[in-house]
Amino acid sequence: MKVLMMSAKKRLAILWFVAFTLIFILILLQTIRGVYQDHTSEAWSWFLPTIIPTLSLMIAVFVSDALGISKDAHYVDRFFYRLTFFLSLFYLLIVGATIIAQVFSEKWPWELLQQSNLWLGPLQGLVIGALVVFFRQKESQNA
Repeated sequence: MKVLMMSAKKRLAILWFVAFTLIFILILLQTIRGVYQDHTSEAWSWFLPTIIPTLSLMIAVFVSDALGISKDAHYVDRFFYRLTFFLSLFYLLIVGATIIAQVFSEKWPWELLQQSNLWLGPLQGLVIGALVVFFRQKESQNA
């Protein structure tokens, strides 16, 4: 089965931008509360590379689409779309859970963020790989 490519792209973008906004607000509030003490810049240095590269990729794809002259409807395999969507959702939930887990951890908040690279790095690689395969699919107009 196939899914309209533009609809799938929009759903993925909504997922990523909503998650980015929520996590951004959470870290901003933690920063204002002084949760990270003298390690505020480290917390932001952890957060921004976990999401900004993917958002940049999506923006680049949307700009590229907008500048393209073809208005043909393209379809993508539903499996690749769902794989990409659910990998993205899982990754974003883990990013959010890492921040929320600070409340339950005996570690200092910035120590937990540093340790989280052990599990977030591989997950981010899988998500980026799935997104690249998803965005590079160029299928015909036939559904």
